[in-house]
Amino acid sequence: MNVLSRVVTYASGLPLALEVIGSNLFGKDSEEWESAFDQYERNLDNKIRKILQISFDALKNDEQSVFLDIACCLKGYAFGEVIDMLHAHYGRCMKYHIGVLVQKSLIKINGYGWKVQIHDLIEDTGKQIFLEESPEMPGKRSRLWSCEDIVKVLESNQGSSAIEIIYLEFPFSRRERDEDPMTEEKCEDVQVKWDGTAFKEMKNLKTLIIKNGYFSRSPKHLPNSLRVLEWWRYPAKCFPHDFHPKKLTILKLPDYLHPIRELDSLSQGLVTLKVLNFDYSKYLKEIPDVSSLQTLQELSFRECKNLVRVDSSVGFLPKLKILSAQYCKKLSCFPSAINLPSLKTLSLYGCQSLENFPEILQEMKHVTSLILKGTGIKDLSCSFRNLSGLEYLDIRENKMFWMPSVIAMMPQLTKCIINGVSNKGKVSGKQEKEGLQVEGILAHSLCSSKLESLDLINCELSDGFFPLAVAWFSNLTRLNLSGSKFTVLPECIQEFRFLESLFVDDCEHLREIRGSPPRLTDFSALNCKSLSHMGTSVLLNQEPHRDTLIKFVMPGRIPRWFEQRSRGASISFWFRGNYFPDYALLVAILLTDNFHCNPIEVTAFVTINGKEVHVDRNSEIDQLFVFDLSGITTSSNKNGWNHAEVSFIALKRYGGKYDYHCLDVQNESIVKEIGMHVRKQKISSIMQDIRFTDPYKMTGLIIMMMMVSVVLPNHKNQPLLLQTLIGLWTLLFLTHTAFGSNTLS
Repeated sequence: MNVLSRVVTYASGLPLALEVIGSNLFGKDSEEWESAFDQYERNLDNKIRKILQISFDALKNDEQSVFLDIACCLKGYAFGEVIDMLHAHYGRCMKYHIGVLVQKSLIKINGYGWKVQIHDLIEDTGKQIFLEESPEMPGKRSRLWSCEDIVKVLESNQGSSAIEIIYLEFPFSRRERDEDPMTEEKCEDVQVKWDGTAFKEMKNLKTLIIKNGYFSRSPKHLPNSLRVLEWWRYPAKCFPHDFHPKKLTILKLPDYLHPIRELDSLSQGLVTLKVLNFDYSKYLKEIPDVSSLQTLQELSFRECKNLVRVDSSVGFLPKLKILSAQYCKKLSCFPSAINLPSLKTLSLYGCQSLENFPEILQEMKHVTSLILKGTGIKDLSCSFRNLSGLEYLDIRENKMFWMPSVIAMMPQLTKCIINGVSNKGKVSGKQEKEGLQVEGILAHSLCSSKLESLDLINCELSDGFFPLAVAWFSNLTRLNLSGSKFTVLPECIQEFRFLESLFVDDCEHLREIRGSPPRLTDFSALNCKSLSHMGTSVLLNQEPHRDTLIKFVMPGRIPRWFEQRSRGASISFWFRGNYFPDYALLVAILLTDNFHCNPIEVTAFVTINGKEVHVDRNSEIDQLFVFDLSGITTSSNKNGWNHAEVSFIALKRYGGKYDYHCLDVQNESIVKEIGMHVRKQKISSIMQDIRFTDPYKMTGLIIMMMMVSVVLPNHKNQPLLLQTLIGLWTLLFLTHTAFGSNTLS
């Protein structure tokens, strides 16, 4: 079993490897397996190597080079980063060549962040092909990735002009060192003990990437041929005096150990720089003048905890596309005005000391998304309208107590999230009283909004909000008004013709629902203490007519149009056919009064013929939960009836926000009643295939009646009795066939 586990890991899903290894190990004993596989792990099998090399040999020269770059050095980078680094390294775009490698299945682009991945055996093939370039002299190779080889070259000054790429990453990352103090001691063995001159002879080094490691000295020389320089925890306060890389395109110094001192002098020669990165640099307090970096496209200094000031020149870079300063908690001095015509991404998320958003001097139409969540920004000026292409705006968890009027004037804004006073005990009485004056803003809006999704959370909304909102936000499909002060949901909300999702959680003054949008399928009124089941009767008096997902959370009672009800923690039904009738069924869970306004987390499950199937329907509820059973895919008895049972588990919040503990559904009497309904628009096609009574028991009863009618003595002499039995049998059959889906247990 140990060897088989190693084989599976080694093959990593490559059928060719399983076939070759399996044929070699077939007929041998376990000791031979151990010996043979030790050899596999040391050296790639020749059969596998020869077959994989056929694909490599079929590539053109540029494609082979890109393949070796990825296999040896760039595996695991994001797709966009690989494109940028290869473009910088070769001086031309290599996106087409990457596409060829993907088409031939030599690399993959998948996973979170669109990482460039390569199968382990294909990676090993590429590395072995490349090692033939200079098997004994690493300093004569064009690519270095082995820690041992790189340390040897640096410590022994064996570098040469043949080296073009160095990728150094020791086995222990910085995160692992932070999590495991013992790892720090292990990393002492991988310290590079050099004199700092090893790069002097590497006159053609174009890409230098150092992810971690300790260097006994700062570099005394860096090649002017560099086009990509990424060095985590760069050990020097400044660059070597003779370092003038005229073709440097990407400069990344994450977790920089010193304040920036000589960027000004260095930047004078960086006429081709496109990417500048100082992420996670805790000693960085200021971003200096970068006005000479007119080609810069990306500037990032995320999570620089002590960064206070960003020079005003950052606001006037004509080609800048990405500006990221998120989680710089002490940042208070940001450019007061910006004109960045090429900007696409601006991230100030988590800059809690930043109180003013810059003036937008001219139109910046390429910014489509802006997250100002967690900032100290108090208002947005009229110049904010110059972000004419903005589609998504998030200004939660900030210090705004007035809704900026400019929001209603954004021509392309389709989604907006605004938080009001969320921690009333921590703000002044005046701020709490004022709240976010949304109604006044709407009343003075100059143009109709294109908003499709609007969150106005804790915004102190009153009953006067709805007539204005219906007029100005007629295109909404999603509306979140949680934490408001209104008392009713008026009849006019029926005029939200496209609204599908409506949330009014924590609206303590809400007493009654008088209307319902015609397309509403997702509704939540959690922790509405003044809302009784009578107040929700209008919403529940008729079933939703749309054939879509349903999720309602609110106070109330199980609607009368639910055909089947059961007291307890589960409800059963029978179905037949090839597919589970998911969209056709609605389920309602009603909690006991003990849990009203004391929310718990509920997750539903369905057991089909004894096999449990998870339902992707869970919610925090305090009384009534109505939902459909869509999303279940499972095998069933095609030729007969299947027994299904709906049950659930309940979790109660305990302590922290996401800290729950499981409740015993049976013993704590959480559930009062469970209901089930077959949608009317579906009955015509499936009424014969869903039943709430056991079809096998009914069939047995019918057979028994038939047998009685046959074997009853003297039945020929008692025609009236025979006719009665036949009539009763017919009535049972018709009832079972036509009304089985509506029969109460």
